[in-house]
Formats: sequence, C-alpha cells, structure tokens
Amino acid sequence: MNFTPQQLAGGARYGRKVRVGNWLEDVCLEESKFGDFKRARAQGTLTMGTFNSKIATCTQPVPHTFSEDGTLRFGDAVVLAHKQTCGSLACDPFESAGFDNNEFAVSVCASSDCVARNTFIISRVEEAEDDGGIVGWGVPFRLMANPSLRIDKRSGMLGAPLYLASSLKNERKASAMSNKQLVFMTSTVTYASVWVAQKPAVSKDSGATRMLSKGSPVLAGQDVIIRHCATKELLSADTRYNYVSDFGGEYEICGNTNTVHGKIGVLGGEFSGRRTAETNVKPEMNQNIFAFVTAYDPSAAVDDRNLPPPLTPEGLIQKVLSILRARSKNAVRNLKSAFRAMDETGDFKLDVEDLKWGLRDMGVSLDDEQFKILFGYFDKGGDGVVSLTEFISAVRGEMNEGRVGVVMRAYNVLDADGSGMVTVDDILEKYKIASDPMVAEGVKSVEEAAKEFMSMWETTPDGMVTKEEFVEYYNDLSAEIDSDEEFEMILVNAWSL
Repeated sequence: MNFTPQQLAGGARYGRKVRVGNWLEDVCLEESKFGDFKRARAQGTLTMGTFNSKIATCTQPVPHTFSEDGTLRFGDAVVLAHKQTCGSLACDPFESAGFDNNEFAVSVCASSDCVARNTFIISRVEEAEDDGGIVGWGVPFRLMANPSLRIDKRSGMLGAPLYLASSLKNERKASAMSNKQLVFMTSTVTYASVWVAQKPAVSKDSGATRMLSKGSPVLAGQDVIIRHCATKELLSADTRYNYVSDFGGEYEICGNTNTVHGKIGVLGGEFSGRRTAETNVKPEMNQNIFAFVTAYDPSAAVDDRNLPPPLTPEGLIQKVLSILRARSKNAVRNLKSAFRAMDETGDFKLDVEDLKWGLRDMGVSLDDEQFKILFGYFDKGGDGVVSLTEFISAVRGEMNEGRVGVVMRAYNVLDADGSGMVTVDDILEKYKIASDPMVAEGVKSVEEAAKEFMSMWETTPDGMVTKEEFVEYYNDLSAEIDSDEEFEMILVNAWSL
C-alpha cells in the first residue's frame, strides 16, 4: 500500500522527513547496543576478541619435560596420551563443566602436540609417604593444569592451581553424552582430585603383578590405567562420544571402568583345590588405557617463559596497595577512614563479606577466589571476622630504620620542649604547604592542601598529636613511596630539616 489509512481517508500526507512507527525505540536500541559494544571493547570482552584470546592461550607451546632415564617425577610436565582415540587429555579453563562455576571442561583432543591445554604437571599429594620424588605405581598424585593457562591479567599473578578431579554421578552431575561419572578441572583441593597409576591387566598374573609393583617407578610411554582414588573408577574416553568444541573435534572424558567379558583366573587350580597366587582380574579395554608422554628432545624442556608470581596472600596484599595508590593520594589513610565508617560496632573488626564489598567499592577488583585466599590469610580463627588493624598493617608494612630516623628528626623540630605532644596548630604552622607536589603543580590551592593535610591527623580529645600518631601518619605515607631517598626529601622539604 502506497498510502496510510489516514491519507486514504482524506488526511494530510506526510513529508519525506516524517518518521512513522516506533522510530524512537529503534534509535534507543541502537544507541544501547553501541554503548555495550564500546564497553566490551574497552574491557577486552568482545566475543571475537575473547574467543581469539582463549584459542591463543590454550594452544601456546609450553615446556615439555625430558627424562633421560624415562622415569616420571613429581613436577614433570607431561602429555597424557589416550590409546583408543590416539589423542591426549586436554582441559579448557574458560568453559564451565556444569552447574558449579569452579568446575571446568576436560576432554580428549585429537592432537598430542605439547601445548598449554594438554600438558599437565604431576603434583605430589601431601598425604603420600616419602617416595624420593619418583612417581610410582599405586602412589597417589594430582594432575595440575599448566601454569600458562592460569595467568590472571587483572591481578598480574598466576591464578589458583586447577586439578583434574571427579565425583560420583548424581541427578545434577554426570557426563553430558555417556551419562557416566563427570571429570572436570577444579581449584578446590580435596580427595576428589587424587589419582593413582596402575598397570593394566593383560594376563592371568596381572592381579599379583599390580600388587607387587606398587611403589616401583612409572616409566614414560608405558600403558597405564588412571584410577580415581575416591570412587575407584578409571579415567575413560570412547570414540563413540565425540563432539565439536571451540578447538575442533574432540572426545568426551569421564570416569568409567571398561573391562572385557569374563575373568582371568586359574579355574583348574581352584577346582582341584591347589593354592595359587594368581588373582582374578578383568582386563581393561582400550578406553581406559593411557600413557604419560615426555619430550624426545632436551630442547623441548627449556622454559623461557616469564611467568608472573604465584597467587599468594602476600602478592594479593601488594596488589591491593597498588590499586589503592593508583586511585588516590594518602591511600592508607583513606582506607582507614573508610573502614571506620563501615565499623558499626567500634571494635575495628569486619565480617569477611562486608570487607570484600567495601574493598570492591574502593576499586579493588579481585575475584571471589582471590578474596578467599586473601581473607583466609587474616581470618586465623576461621570465624569469618578480620581485624582491620592487622589488615591495614599488612597492606602498609613498616618503615625501615632509616625512614623512622628521618620522621623522628621532623618530630623533634615540632616538639621543642620534648614533652612528646604537639598541637595541630604547631604542625600547620611549621609544615611547608608549598612543598606539597599538588600545590607545586597547581592542582590544589594552598588552602585546599592545608585543609586536606589537617584532616589526615588523629588527635587526642584536647587536640594534641602524640609522637606515636606522628610516626603512624608517616608509616601510612611510607607505603606509597618506594624510594628511601624520595621519602627523606619529602620530609626535609616539608619540615625544613
């Protein structure tokens, strides 16, 4: 129809510039979409950019352990090759494995090339007895994801280690295709992430051989079965269960014991009543057969990566300080003021959750796992309460003897009578406001700088500043100045030392 109903009824015609329909909604929708695009681009979370970053991270080459004698040792970086699929065990720390946000996808990829996602570190289990650093048959171990997958770009540190784990199948947790026991990567360190390597059953003597070989070294390239200690199921993959992931065609990995029909045993001996050391064992099928693969060339083991430091409470404390320093001047003093405002009980203690959201309001963008590590360091009693005094002291640190000496020289200039007490007015009178960098750069006026400077001091009820408070102030300031020479110069200029 060339005309609207209004025009057909004799109404006026619309000009070419008149917009008809829900044009305003369309404009608002386009503006909203463009705003989302700009935010995603600024944060580096565009769909294609995120995908390309994931592929580049997971497929980057990594060091591969070379073993001269073929013996596997704890700390080795190995590829776990699968016999039936001719592929290798691989993980995807960017893809969730189920309902739990702390469980990540595991599969068998078609390639056995040594890259970050299919190269695992054999990690020792703390409960295991001393074994000389050698991985033995039947000796518990963990398989840890490669550190190159765990670099947290926001914190500039390595994320929490991820371990291969499994748990019993239930109505909410099972492998997607075979409906067997789910296998996943997790940062939670429990017995669910403990495995043992055993010799596959290949003859009527396999049961006795498996038992007698316990503790002897596992060699690279040998056929092994990987048994989950908590559920006793074997690590398994099957060519029937294949799918396409972001990395191409792959096979599902699960916990399932696949054995041939029948038993291997000396039935004749049992029938005649003769004693035998042979044990009845069903042979495992190729779905359960793996092999630890090490490098064929020593040059493949050269590690020239510049990995960031591991995720530790000390590293997170320094990260918190650096974020606060970047956001404002007098970061530690401002942190104290914010904590006092949050402390409703007056005991200078906060619940872990309140402290977490308080820090996030100050721009400390750590994830839940990092906050858990940080607060676990301070919550010694496990009651979910953190002492703010202890927290601030850890963030701030303490001045060295040289800085303390300079601070005491400055206080002695103020405390001429040696009483150990000075007034706020005395401090303001002798402090050279013009030496403040913000005043020198013209960012603040002398009056604004003086008002801010005086607001930082904690005084007694009669308006006095004690020597302890004076030292405490510069202890807070010291955390923001890396160089001893710069710290001394600031005090010399401020107090005419």
